Amino acid sequence: MALLKSKILNAKNFWWLGLFSLLSFVHCKHDLNSDEGVILEGAWNLINNKELYINFFEFVTPGSFYLIFLAWKILGVHYFIAKLLAILFIFLSSVGLYKISGLITKNKLSYLVPVIFIVSSFHWPIINHNIFSLFFIIWTIYFFTKGLMDYSAKNFIASGLLTSISILFLQHKGIIILFALSLFLIILCLKEKKQILLKLNICYVFFSLLPLIPLFIKWPAQTLYENLIIFPLSNYLEVNKIPLYLFFFFCAFLSMVIWRLRKEKYRAIWLLIFIQCFLLLSALQRPDLQHITLILFPIYCLLPLVYERIKILNKKLRHLNYLIICIVFSLIIYTSLIHIICFTPMYSVKNSEIILFINKNCPGPYIYAGPYQPELYFETRKLNPTPYFALITSHQTQEQFIEAKNCLEKHQPECAVLNYKMVAKFNHNNNNPVDNYIKNNYQLVFQAKNKLVYKRK
Repeated sequence: MALLKSKILNAKNFWWLGLFSLLSFVHCKHDLNSDEGVILEGAWNLINNKELYINFFEFVTPGSFYLIFLAWKILGVHYFIAKLLAILFIFLSSVGLYKISGLITKNKLSYLVPVIFIVSSFHWPIINHNIFSLFFIIWTIYFFTKGLMDYSAKNFIASGLLTSISILFLQHKGIIILFALSLFLIILCLKEKKQILLKLNICYVFFSLLPLIPLFIKWPAQTLYENLIIFPLSNYLEVNKIPLYLFFFFCAFLSMVIWRLRKEKYRAIWLLIFIQCFLLLSALQRPDLQHITLILFPIYCLLPLVYERIKILNKKLRHLNYLIICIVFSLIIYTSLIHIICFTPMYSVKNSEIILFINKNCPGPYIYAGPYQPELYFETRKLNPTPYFALITSHQTQEQFIEAKNCLEKHQPECAVLNYKMVAKFNHNNNNPVDNYIKNNYQLVFQAKNKLVYKRK
């Protein structure tokens, strides 16, 4: 018996080691990516003694910037330090999903849950606030689910603390999770009339809010309100408007999952369904495949149980349900498969034309990279002369463009690198104070694909 347990343990260890190796291999290359660049530039600013929300603008909570900043302070300023940290967060998130699935079913298909999650990550920009916050949300739900099973205050305390940390990494998703979990306990309390559920809810909410106090100690409340609430509500939704086809497609799939599990009484199952509904709503800000696949993990955790319910259906219905699931997951992993086909292992942007040209021909501490290329600041180890990682006309205000133009006049960077093609989807208007200033004071000296390098006249 002891030998059998040892073999099973070794098999599990090899399984997890294989998943971690696959994850590391697929994400081992060093690309230029604007979504990763937001976090890299923010952490690079901190390394250079700039003050978040004071000297440079961001509209997400500070967790990701300070996480990379601290890692760099300890281990050195390297891209792959940030990449390895992100890989660890994805891997540990997959472990959390396996454990959540294990709480609701002992089906061996639970081993496939982390596989689906990891494969869907192949096309994600992983040095990103969405990835870091997701880790804390997943483990929030794990401890919350355990708390529902044993009514243990320690599990709700752990869940509350993790919820608070998720808010520190991405405010809107963390707040949605806090609201959804608290509402679930309120509904459960009203349904079951158990006073302990009310006490546990108070415990959960208290520890969800307590660790947020340092935010208001470090920064003025008005600054946080304007950067983290007013700006995203006023500007972010407009620039990210896209059709809702994928949103409704996955809502329909969730409806199928709910229908298959409609007779289940286990509260943990309905917790995951409840959370999935709120997470889908959180993706409405930008309902593309990347942002939706980031938040489908409750469905992944429920799939082994859904499979158990499908296999007892008659043959015709069983095959129809399997076909639907295959179609859905073909869509989920489609972009990941394209990524694998085009994959170049160990590619490094350090050898790219644009980086080599900037390093050789653009002296001085500053360059300007716009309208949305924040990754170039970290990659060239230069500073942004403006407070803004992006200057897109449908995103930033006219006042911010004027401020940025004044900063360019003050710091006079030797080079400006522009890429208009990548912001065409945002309907960027080149007739603005910043782009006009560059046209009037710089001349085109180099082009690499869609990147245009202008040098001061």
